[in-house]
Amino acid sequence: MSSYISNRGTENLADLDIDELVERLTPGEIQKLLDEADPDDPQIPPSLRCNYRCEKPDTGGFNKKALQDFIQEQALNTPDIPDVVPHVVGTVRGKTWNAPIRPKPMLNEEIELDIDLGEDVEIALSSATTDEIVDLAGIMGLHSMMNQDQYHASQSEKNPRADPNIGWKGITKATPLKAFPAEQPNKTVPDDILQQIQANDPNTKQVILNNVPVQENLFIELFDALERNDQLKELSLANTMLTDTAATILASSLEVNKTLEKLNIESNNVSPQTIARMIEAMSVHQTLVEFKASNQQAQFLGNKVEMAITRALENNKSILKCGLHLQYGDCRNRVAVQLQKNLDRQRLKRIAHKLSTENNAYPNGSKKNGSDGSYSDED
Repeated sequence: MSSYISNRGTENLADLDIDELVERLTPGEIQKLLDEADPDDPQIPPSLRCNYRCEKPDTGGFNKKALQDFIQEQALNTPDIPDVVPHVVGTVRGKTWNAPIRPKPMLNEEIELDIDLGEDVEIALSSATTDEIVDLAGIMGLHSMMNQDQYHASQSEKNPRADPNIGWKGITKATPLKAFPAEQPNKTVPDDILQQIQANDPNTKQVILNNVPVQENLFIELFDALERNDQLKELSLANTMLTDTAATILASSLEVNKTLEKLNIESNNVSPQTIARMIEAMSVHQTLVEFKASNQQAQFLGNKVEMAITRALENNKSILKCGLHLQYGDCRNRVAVQLQKNLDRQRLKRIAHKLSTENNAYPNGSKKNGSDGSYSDED
């Protein structure tokens, strides 16, 4: 490639600086360079990437009404394009479109399918009853060929058999709903329960106050007596109008009580912070194995509260069931892992106890395989 750019004589322009070259260009040559700019060059401003330069005077701001009036005026003043063939009213041009005739389906027509199933299969199907074919269709997953009763009856022998009169061509009727008796109202008297807990009654192992409205002052006395009670195993307070103030006292009672194993406070007005405090209180003695507190007035606990609950449950080695709706996936996974660890720990304890019991059955206190039946609960 030649290093000489000569448009004015034979002068060597390759040795000149770019600024000197630009100074030698005329305004017309500079305009030509600007017009030949690459429109895809990101180094050039968008306003300079277009060759078009509008030299018309500015007409002012946008006026929508004036634009609409102009368009309407142009539409009215523009003459219509004359037809090549004049239009005559009532004259039909071209062919009239007619919908194609579709063949009517024959309902009684039998369709024969030439399928080779094998001699053994054909003999079995030819001698099979309608109920056996229905069971076979349910096993193969052909749901559209049967109703719900027939499908469930084909899945297990324990399910009730479907009506044999339905078959393939019978009318499928809806399964009648099972009538269950209405649940009896809870007739537990809160005052009597309070007296039994205050007296530390050994026969009061379970207290169920579900769907019984209880006053706040009665709750406070009940939870205060729970601190000194060592007989109660299960306390269910679902839908009892439990307030946040009384729940705070319940959290304090859980830090002292060492015998309560199951607690249910679902469908009440307990705040997320109080629920987190109750779960933290459960970790003091770690005797509670089941805790339910879903469906509170606050639909979501919040990230901060859920993380506090997760940390408290990870430090608890006794909780086996936790009825809470956690919004964040990380908290749900960590809680599920901890509950599974606690279940495995209980299972290993049962196995160790069973082995130690079997080993102690040998005479002279000997152990099977030399094992002493000891078990470590360390992680």
